[in-house]
Amino acid sequence: MIDHFEKIISLAGENGFSDAFFENAREHLETAGALLETTTSQTAIFALILDHFGEDSTAVEDIIKVLKCSKMQLLKYMDDFDALRKKRLIKQVSRSWRPARGSTGFPEFIVPMDVIKSIRKNEKYQYKKYENLLAEDFFECASSLLEAASINDINTDTLTEEINDLLSRNRALSFVKKAEEYDLHEGSLIVLFVFCCKLLHKEEEVLECDDLSEHLSNIIGRGESKQAMNRLKSREHKLVVKGLIEFECINSMADTQHFRLSEKAREELFTEIDLKEKFKRKGKNYIAGTNISTKMLFYSSKINNRIHELTDLLKEENFSNIQKRLTENGMRTGFACLFSGPPGTGKTETAYQIARETGRDLMLVDISETKSMWFGESEKKIKAVFNRYRGAVKQTGLTPILLFNEADAVLGKRRQLLEEKKGPDQTENSIQNIILQEIENLNGILIATTNMINNFDKAFERRFLYKIQFENPDIEAKKSIWKTHIKHLSDNDAEQLAEKFNFSGGQIENIARKSTVSFILKGCAPDLFILETLCKEEQFEKNEMRIGFIKD
Repeated sequence: MIDHFEKIISLAGENGFSDAFFENAREHLETAGALLETTTSQTAIFALILDHFGEDSTAVEDIIKVLKCSKMQLLKYMDDFDALRKKRLIKQVSRSWRPARGSTGFPEFIVPMDVIKSIRKNEKYQYKKYENLLAEDFFECASSLLEAASINDINTDTLTEEINDLLSRNRALSFVKKAEEYDLHEGSLIVLFVFCCKLLHKEEEVLECDDLSEHLSNIIGRGESKQAMNRLKSREHKLVVKGLIEFECINSMADTQHFRLSEKAREELFTEIDLKEKFKRKGKNYIAGTNISTKMLFYSSKINNRIHELTDLLKEENFSNIQKRLTENGMRTGFACLFSGPPGTGKTETAYQIARETGRDLMLVDISETKSMWFGESEKKIKAVFNRYRGAVKQTGLTPILLFNEADAVLGKRRQLLEEKKGPDQTENSIQNIILQEIENLNGILIATTNMINNFDKAFERRFLYKIQFENPDIEAKKSIWKTHIKHLSDNDAEQLAEKFNFSGGQIENIARKSTVSFILKGCAPDLFILETLCKEEQFEKNEMRIGFIKD
């Protein structure tokens, strides 16, 4: 079959789409056309696009050059391009005939890889029809189409056709029934799909105005996006009029820079999807409180009392009452907590155990994932973190805990900007300003941990309602930690180790792990001498990590 296409391409290069070409290439055109179920002219056009396999795309301009014809002459074949596209044998990747800056304005096409695989096997291409889908699979398909449009893999017309085809083949779903009932046109449908797919696949219930505008521009073009955004802001958009999209509400005030799906939309469009259950399956950055293992932690009596107090406050019966009273007094309802202190003192594990004891889920913030080399991307990522958290607060039963671990990476002292106000310093300050504002408007629970409290900006310190300064455990706490991790240790030996070595709980656990390895290798439990040797090694390793200058 590939040989037939090669012959078609060769003859087209010699004669263009002349009568002589169609006569000389008849056998090859008919053989290939039988496989593709296309006319001779459609088969010839397909062959010319296939000839550019491996390149980004084939522009109509390239085909004109091969055929040595004018644009007007090619116009009579545009129906063939449309027919090939509707058969899914080619995809149009440019947005329109209207020239963009730096481009010719000609449409560009590619042959999908699935089609090429079928040709290589001499098999007819069978387009996969997505019909009678489950609701989650339906939105997965819609999300893939939106993604393809956003990266120019398909154009807006193709997106609209594919969306309409997806709807027509899945009429039993509540989303499709309601879309027909609402009488939504293609533009409104695409915007609604964006909100639904962001919620279901990105856990983003709240969409920031600028981000939404940019996302829509990539999908439906800048002009259509601008019109849609203007109608959304003015509340004239059909989705707003129908009560499906609304402004985010913060402290009983409409935030005109953020949009969200309304309660009505979630109730009517997702009847086949359990949103609360789905939000419990969020991946590595979301941990269900019921899945957190119990771990014994030991603190000094002062810290122990404060942690028990905080845990009691965050138990639902108390927390809901506190939020209610704060609201009645016109105060902010967010509960931001700061855990500070040396490494290994139990700050992170305490947050986990509080989540377990209060039955709350943990939403972890991966600081490294919020950093980007691209200007403006880090700010978007940190906004997305809080948008996802707001969605989780509304979708889950108990308010989850948002955990910023080792938060000094983003909550350090703000930097003095030079006149240009560009570069990493500006990005860091922008991120910090976003976090400050989000903590100010927080309607939930945030816990931040830090090893370097002195590096914290004063503005952040004021935002935290509850602060606990962790410290290395006292003698009694250390003794308990030694006994917990090394079961055979006597009270006297545990007390001796506790008095002799000023270790954090994390360091003691590390030594206990080494002693376990020693027990496995030697077949006998390590005695006090071996444990002290391991302790001295731990001290040595810690000192070796220090960096400085040697004095003469």
